[in-house]
Amino acid sequence: MRDLKRDLKRVALGTAIAVALQGCSLFSKDEDLNPMAALPQVESSFQADALWSSSVGDGIGNFYSQLRPAVEDDVIYAAARGGDVTAFDRASGKELWSVDLADLPVNEDKRSARLSGGLVSRYGKLFLGSENGQVYALDEKDGAVLWQTNVPGEVVASPAVEDGRVVVLTTSGRLVALDTDEGKLQWTLSEEQPPLTLRSTGSPVITNGAVLYGRADGKVGIALLSNGQPVRQSKVADPRGATELDRMVDVDAAPLIAGDELYAIAYNGQLMARKLMTGDEVWKRKYSGYRDMAVSGDAIVLTDSRSHLFAIDRRNGLELWSNTQLENRSVTAPVVFGDYVVVGDVEGYLYWLDRTDGTIKAMQQLDSSGLYAAPLVDEDVLYVQSRDGKLYALKRP
Repeated sequence: MRDLKRDLKRVALGTAIAVALQGCSLFSKDEDLNPMAALPQVESSFQADALWSSSVGDGIGNFYSQLRPAVEDDVIYAAARGGDVTAFDRASGKELWSVDLADLPVNEDKRSARLSGGLVSRYGKLFLGSENGQVYALDEKDGAVLWQTNVPGEVVASPAVEDGRVVVLTTSGRLVALDTDEGKLQWTLSEEQPPLTLRSTGSPVITNGAVLYGRADGKVGIALLSNGQPVRQSKVADPRGATELDRMVDVDAAPLIAGDELYAIAYNGQLMARKLMTGDEVWKRKYSGYRDMAVSGDAIVLTDSRSHLFAIDRRNGLELWSNTQLENRSVTAPVVFGDYVVVGDVEGYLYWLDRTDGTIKAMQQLDSSGLYAAPLVDEDVLYVQSRDGKLYALKRP
């Protein structure tokens, strides 16, 4: 076992994302405090056809990870925790190149490269981070490592890249900006961490010359992209309860910007809407979550901490629909794909929900190793990465 703080983090996360933990399990099956809902009985009206499938190393196994593919032009890029980064032809799935970052000298004395945050494609480069505290920039053409930079803390969320800056948020609560050309440090911004936090962090978001990022103290911070100067803090949730577990209010879903408003959700907290420029509160509602949200017209779609799915009217916060059939199935963040909201679960099932009322229209088991990250939508194709490293391209129904 690791230190007490890490073990407590496991306990907290175990109630919501048991399969996403590292290390040993603290509960036996007989002690399961949050039993997983039985597989829903659905008469599928269709099945999405696979255009192709390929493999990326050994995947992520049973470790927590936010690795997700990225598409640029005719190429899709994917990575595995151990260090493999691979480029595929988007149409056929044919491998174009592959590199193993575990072979780099910086990872020689590590268990593996432990890639966890990424991928992001910008400026002809791929940006990603690792639990070893490394941020990498790779050449999109051949995977050559252009630079690597050590940062203070694990990078488990995707970087944000804009205006010549790559910004990462580490698990130690530090926001770090590097230049995209050479990876040189531009600035850092440190936040005091609560005694107990979730294992994850949300990806920063860059807009209008500012960086928006979720904090473990239940707030969304805003800093200038140019120099890291703090601009404003927006409260999402207040810590409440008798124990540190009850008082966890991490904002681990990436801040969502739609129109002139900012939306954020906190674990053990609430969903709130504020005016982006002024910070004025528009509305707030009681929801708890840590996965990224999606926008479907005037609706915000979210997966809460119990794997319930909701659509919320983003204009007034009123609930449009809910679906609780997938309770505790470690459902991924949602994506909107045509007429459907699509999510995956811990047993590798992909669910297609009607975006207007939340009913499950179809489901299919894609990969028994499990699905852990939100699918990637690219035009009429849905890309899904499984825990064992399989990458699937599915045709739009």
